[in-house]
Amino acid sequence: AKGAAEVKLPEVTFKVRIAGARGLHGADKSGLSDPYCKISIDGFPKIDFKTKTIKANINPVWNEDFTITGSFDIKTGKIRFSLFDWDMISRNDSLGCVFVAFEELQGGPFSKWFPIVKCDSPSIKFKGELYLQFAWGI
Repeated sequence: AKGAAEVKLPEVTFKVRIAGARGLHGADKSGLSDPYCKISIDGFPKIDFKTKTIKANINPVWNEDFTITGSFDIKTGKIRFSLFDWDMISRNDSLGCVFVAFEELQGGPFSKWFPIVKCDSPSIKFKGELYLQFAWGI
């Protein structure tokens, strides 16, 4: 007997607005950061969106919209928002992450402040919050 056929997940499209953040970690000597935010989803290397960098600000406002389409596992999958402090010379410092489970998006459009956590230990809160707005469809 053959193994079960792989279930093809339906393609879904959702929109996310990375509105802004507040109370970010000040990674530079000035106590400020030059923050930007990246979107990624495990297993989907083509999904690699990024906001512009806002200089010398720990309460940045981006208001940037991204439309993301793919055959995501909406039962177990999650979207990763990685915040970085842009540096001209050294490696960009992590300002933490926000992980949003696709399951959280099931109820239709919503927006809220998400606490920023440590990227490698999501149970540990980092500094600040990220304001995100989500909607399904095009």
